[in-house]
Amino acid sequence: MNRNISPSSPQVEAIVAFGGNVGDVKHCFIAARNMLTTEPDIRLLDSSLLYRSAPMGPQDQADYLNAVIAVATRLPALQLLHRLQDTEMHFGRRRDGPRWGERTLDLDLIAYDDTQMQSSELTLPHPGMQDRLFVLQPLRDIRPDWQHPATGRRIASMLQQLIQAGETPLGKGEVW
Repeated sequence: MNRNISPSSPQVEAIVAFGGNVGDVKHCFIAARNMLTTEPDIRLLDSSLLYRSAPMGPQDQADYLNAVIAVATRLPALQLLHRLQDTEMHFGRRRDGPRWGERTLDLDLIAYDDTQMQSSELTLPHPGMQDRLFVLQPLRDIRPDWQHPATGRRIASMLQQLIQAGETPLGKGEVW
């Protein structure tokens, strides 16, 4: 157990987005979720369905699988981010390729309760989440009434705006 985390520290809800398109992504997601949530300072609350989406960025790569989980944690936001990055590395994530290129596992900290912050390492809520159907649609699965901490917009409104702008809703999701 991390000695810097006091059992009396307030527990917060964090939203984590999963993405990947290299290897057995579904298996990787399951293993990464288990690795993260079997630690004493991170507890799984909910998992969205698993969705397939077209790649963002270079189009000469395989489709992505995407999902979102909600966890309860006492870890400070930056420590949680570092734990997510360690998990990515464990599953073979490389950061030396093109931006939005292929990856085994991408874990993004989307929200940390209602925290709003901007640092060189972390911006909360995630600055691009409202423009990403592959984040919003799975988030709606587990938090249909979620409200963006900075804009106050609800998940349904953000999804509707993307669809009205021409985005195609993701296909049927599957349990993972």
